[in-house]
Amino acid sequence: MKHALFCFLTIAALLCFNNAIAQEQPEKSPEEMAIEEAERLEQELKLSGTQMFYVDSILRHDFVLMYEDVEALKQRGSQDMNTYKAVSEKWIQKICNALKPYLDEQQYIRYLKLIGKGKEYKKGKDGKYYLKEELKKKK
Repeated sequence: MKHALFCFLTIAALLCFNNAIAQEQPEKSPEEMAIEEAERLEQELKLSGTQMFYVDSILRHDFVLMYEDVEALKQRGSQDMNTYKAVSEKWIQKICNALKPYLDEQQYIRYLKLIGKGKEYKKGKDGKYYLKEELKKKK
């Protein structure tokens, strides 16, 4: 099953402190994780320079806030993974909503597929994504 990258990053942020201490490696900051994700999306989605600017800005802003939410949970002593997952899902949705205006329809659908969402879309013979219902009607 394909996992959402942002869920992974959230869990990675949770475990980063433990791993950094155990392995004595410096942890990546939320900004560094956002930069890496923006660069990956630039390649995967073939972003223009303007799109890359917005994607990078959105991810940097939201990763920092998501990290702060996770840290607040840790400081309260929360150990319930469902709580962490809910925070992660909240931020995934906020990021999706923020990115949507800056991506074209096909890029947005591809983005949803990359993060493990967008199950209602399927790639057509022409290489573009369509709602599964639309593809059935075309046959």
